[in-house]
Amino acid sequence: MLVALAVWVMVACGAESPISPAACAATRPQRTGSLLKLVASPAESDISGLVSGSVTATAGRPLAVRWLVDLRKASDVLQVQAVREGTRQVYRESVPSGGVVGTEREFPSRLVFPAPGCWDTELISGTADGTVVFKVT
Repeated sequence: MLVALAVWVMVACGAESPISPAACAATRPQRTGSLLKLVASPAESDISGLVSGSVTATAGRPLAVRWLVDLRKASDVLQVQAVREGTRQVYRESVPSGGVVGTEREFPSRLVFPAPGCWDTELISGTADGTVVFKVT
């Protein structure tokens, strides 16, 4: 009874409990030569990101991601909005296009997540809309 009351009080008072990096179900990268490739869900979004090194980010430090979006769907800007799982904390960034490579528009970004946790990240450019999940330590 006391435990149920404590849970009710936490929910009623808006207590937040971030998902720990250890429990994060981050988007699994694919190896592409020396780079790691993140494919946004759903695959039909035609958004992917290339990362050198590791896709695990460190809070407060930039993570360089070169986003690629199908040219037929992309606009000149990529909107990034990430929500820290288990909280209401939001990180936003607008990334201008760095040009066109073949059939894709390129968006070079340096994402700086403000806190450790699991960050659900929505990516929107023109009609392309997809999500990736980052593990931030």
